Amino acid sequence: MLKERPWGDIACSPNSRRIYIDDMRFGSHDGSRERLESLKASGLLGDSHGINFDRITELAAKAANVPMSLVSLVDQDRQVFAGASGLSGAVADSRQTPIHYSFCQHTVNLRQPLVIPDARKNPLVSKNPAIEEFGVIAYLGFPVLGAGQHFYGAVCAVDTEPRQWREEEIEIMRGFTSIVSDLIDQHLARVYQKLLTDVLLHDLKGPLGRIRMAADVFVARASELPQPLDTLAQSLKGNADQASAMISTLLGKSRQTTKCEDLLGTAETAARLLRPRAEEKGIQIRVDNPGSPIPLDLPERVMAQVLEQLIANSIRFSSVGEVRIRIKRVGEAAIIDVEDDGPGFHADDYPKIFQRYAPLSARPTGGETSAGLGLSIVKSLLESEGGTIVLISQPGESAVFRITVPVRRTE
Repeated sequence: MLKERPWGDIACSPNSRRIYIDDMRFGSHDGSRERLESLKASGLLGDSHGINFDRITELAAKAANVPMSLVSLVDQDRQVFAGASGLSGAVADSRQTPIHYSFCQHTVNLRQPLVIPDARKNPLVSKNPAIEEFGVIAYLGFPVLGAGQHFYGAVCAVDTEPRQWREEEIEIMRGFTSIVSDLIDQHLARVYQKLLTDVLLHDLKGPLGRIRMAADVFVARASELPQPLDTLAQSLKGNADQASAMISTLLGKSRQTTKCEDLLGTAETAARLLRPRAEEKGIQIRVDNPGSPIPLDLPERVMAQVLEQLIANSIRFSSVGEVRIRIKRVGEAAIIDVEDDGPGFHADDYPKIFQRYAPLSARPTGGETSAGLGLSIVKSLLESEGGTIVLISQPGESAVFRITVPVRRTE
């Protein structure tokens, strides 16, 4: 059972009172333009997405034994209930509230689970009108990840009485959040495919129309034209090539252009950023010098995000010792090992270590909480850039994650 902390039920250091935003730098805060645009473009704010979120919230409410469960999408000035169980009155009809009624906006802002046993005593939400008007007393919410690593909203359980949320209830809601995120992924894939198809059909009208025109001329006047029909053949080929180039451009990934010039420098920057947090727990961070600069064939920010997340995880799940980042070049690849002195993982963790929202045996040593998203996002980022990550330590040993990324040729 999670204990209520005197400084609130969010991940916060009792010494510094500084809120830790889930060690994540991937998503965007509630009011960011990119997040809001992504949410609007998803089509989830309307009722035409075809996903039965209500059924999920009904099952979640029963499983967690709560009177209310919601799938809340956090818009700029409102929260929209894509799924709801237990609502009544006008809000059940409108399926939304103004943003100042929203507990889920804080889950999105923090980008981590929000566990509140008694909202009336929690400074983050104690003045929220939903306490008085809707009886929201106890709250348990998990952030929901959408496109572009933006958090769209939250899946939550609500009780009308104070409640010490048990570990099994937290895991239940984590599981339902994973289901919601998977359904959103599938929906977004369909939206993207439809958009891509529409764009392709529109942009191919011009070149394909010219190809058809040339073909019509060829058919109508074939007997009048000399052999070989070089000019006409070139026209056909040129337009076909243009159409092919359009398709390749549309299907190609949009990538950042600033490449990582020096892997050691990126690693030292990540270590310097997280060193104050490590020192609060008596943990040292050491980066081994590979001897010469290693330029990478992937964006600087991707490598920084990956290293920051892995170092932050090591700090979170360790209580003493050291976090070590070892770097070496092997042929056309760079190998980075991130190792700590924590307890490591159980054998049961290994099949699900990179799954979103997967509950693992390791527990934070400083009272922090986690959405269970960090490692899955790291894996997705690396794979999108031709890299890999594996857990190479054995069960019961201190964790060692190995990253392999392509080196950029400089000749």
